Formats: sequence, C-alpha cells, structure tokens
Amino acid sequence: MHFIRTLGVLSTSLWGASAFIPTRSVSRSAAGTTSLHIAPTPVDDVVILSDADAVGASVREIVKDAAARAISERGHFALAIPGGSILKMLAGEDMDEGWTSKTTIAYVNHKCVPMDDINLATHAKAHKLFLDTWVGAEAIVMDGSNDGDAEATSYETKLQVLSEGVLPRCTDTGLPVFDLALIGVGDDGHIGSLYPNREEALVDANGPWVL
Repeated sequence: MHFIRTLGVLSTSLWGASAFIPTRSVSRSAAGTTSLHIAPTPVDDVVILSDADAVGASVREIVKDAAARAISERGHFALAIPGGSILKMLAGEDMDEGWTSKTTIAYVNHKCVPMDDINLATHAKAHKLFLDTWVGAEAIVMDGSNDGDAEATSYETKLQVLSEGVLPRCTDTGLPVFDLALIGVGDDGHIGSLYPNREEALVDANGPWVL
C-alpha cells in the first residue's frame, strides 16, 4: 500500500477572517481523550447559492475584490488555496485583469507526491485548470517527495523566507497572514486536510506553520 501524507498550512486571513478563525475550545477527558469544540458559524454569515456555477462566480469575485484591496494597500496579494472543487471554480475568463502578476499563491493542503502528478498533485491540477492563464502569479510548491516531515519543514521554510510585503505576519502570533484563504469543509468537518479531534488539529500559535 502506498501511503500519501497530506500537508496543511496553519494561517490566518485578513479577508473574511470570521469565516476561517471560529471560536473554539479544547477539552480533555479523564481517559486522556482530546476534543475540539468549534462554535457554529452565525446564520447571517452563511450564503446559499443556486448551483456550482453561481458559487464559482461568487468565489472569483471574492478573489478579485481581495486582490484589488491588498494590492491597493501594500502592492501585493497573498492567496491560499485548497484542492478539490475550488480549483475548478477559480477557472474563468473573468480572472485575467492584471492583478495576477502581483500574486503569490500557497496551498492550504497538498499531497506528498510529485508536483507533475496530474491525478494527485493539486499544483498540477491548478496548472491545468487556471494557473497557466494567471500571468506572473508565483505558486509556492513542494519538493515532490513522499517524505511528509521533510516536505512540511521545506514548505514552511519557503513561506518564512517571503518578505512581509509579500506574506505579512500576525504581530501577536508570528503566523503568516494571507489576504485571502479559500478553505473547503468536508462532511465530517475537516478543513485543509485537518480532521476534528486529531492531535495535529490542536496545534497552537507556538507550533509549526506547516503540519
């Protein structure tokens, strides 16, 4: 059996922060079991659209608005994206408006596989769907090995060497602050390949950037 580890990036987001940093608490039972409790998202923050096309159009508008705001404020746009269906939503002719040349992209989560594996690598899929048309955009990619620990360390280093003009840091925690982080949610509540109640999901600001 071939084991594929998926990495997740721990970050905060300037744009729509309430959607990505929910109120949470951690408890431990007498048996030593750890549980993570996340407060529900306020109903007023939930938007329901008619179909996938409508969601895609809305996502692209959110990206363009966030890019315009970030570039206006500091001259650069830091975007974090996941894999899955959101990649398809980022593909659209309405995305070519010049801002991509001032954009740096990081992956919220990515499998530890060769970067040209079109079946498994989010980066390869992104290139096929839209990255080739995002002229000048810089994607921070993994090394393409199956060594999860080494890949996590390497990816964190690649993020840390970016200037704060490209990728700002939170003054309180030191964590990277993306202008926009698009994060999907699974039926079981996992986000960015971080699953509820697993130890790696309980890391705090003192832990690594990449898990």
